[in-house]
Amino acid sequence: MKLDEKLKGPSINDIAAAAGVSIATVSRVINDSAYVKPEVAIKVREAIDRLGYVKLRSARSSSVSAVPLVGLMLPDIENPFFASLMKGVQSVAVTRGIDIVLADSGDDPAAASERMIHLIERGARAMLVVAPEGFDAPGRGLEVVRPRGGSVPVVYMDRRARAEGINYVGSENYQGAYNAAVYLGSLGHRDILYLAGESGLSTEAERYAGFVDGAATAARADQAGRPERPERPERPEKPAFPGPSRGRLFEQCEFSLEKARSAVAARIAAGIDFSAVFASDDYMAFGALSALREAGLRVPEDVSLVGFDDLPFSAMIGLTTVRQQAFEIGAAALSLAVDLVFGRRSGPQSIVLSTSLIIRGSCAVRERE
Repeated sequence: MKLDEKLKGPSINDIAAAAGVSIATVSRVINDSAYVKPEVAIKVREAIDRLGYVKLRSARSSSVSAVPLVGLMLPDIENPFFASLMKGVQSVAVTRGIDIVLADSGDDPAAASERMIHLIERGARAMLVVAPEGFDAPGRGLEVVRPRGGSVPVVYMDRRARAEGINYVGSENYQGAYNAAVYLGSLGHRDILYLAGESGLSTEAERYAGFVDGAATAARADQAGRPERPERPERPEKPAFPGPSRGRLFEQCEFSLEKARSAVAARIAAGIDFSAVFASDDYMAFGALSALREAGLRVPEDVSLVGFDDLPFSAMIGLTTVRQQAFEIGAAALSLAVDLVFGRRSGPQSIVLSTSLIIRGSCAVRERE
């Protein structure tokens, strides 16, 4: 290969071949066109990153210069799920020449409001937000930010806003939890301990609603003596937010590993029987696993265990879990924000990415007594 060919780098044709799309599609992605499906755009940008393609921009180009800075506010940057989401945001930012300014709210609604205002005052042209519980309460959140931010687009990620008309990119939480409950039911589990996250978050409301409906579907199928695993149940428009208690097999653990460990240990000590545990995120599943092992119970021989997220460590311990597309959520959210800035799309927009049940080694058939 000649030296000038090495320096030239990959072409649009190379990107198209690597991504399995047309040259026109690659061109639309590079030029921030709205007429590309999010999943296709993500595939193209991954090929761009992998091959090291760099778009040459003229000094007169406004496509990037109009969005030099985007604010990204996360509740916990040490959480692997949010770290994956952040990588997705960055993957798009690199290809579009956008600077990302990160703020950690510590999952505190007051701090989140202050940091959003600070980022907007620094010149952020759009905001990507994973909102803390209570962020939408009166006197907080967008109610405080809007007067300062004017027309700055705000995109909620992962957690929906309680208010109507807010841009959102997230997961099919209801479907994921529904499938997990049906799967446990198909293995013969009826006494399933549910470990819940924070009650005020939409993610928890959707997962709890899906779990309850999935368990009911499994019970009906069991009574009828036939397997029943519908692919897409009807999702309620507005799932009810779980209350502080939902019965003897419900524990509020606030997405905390330690609280989940303590809750499961207390249940075992009290002699409350359950044959399976469904944790509303993988962190709580890790806590449950710790408590079960400390009590001398085996997974899956004695108790089956299912999580939600599919964090990197989950595969190492063989955890059956519901996989979210965290990286893709971040990438789609920034793409949406850019489209909103340029008027290629108008809010409110809602992008919901699919979840999938990843079956590993933490579940087993419950033997009938």
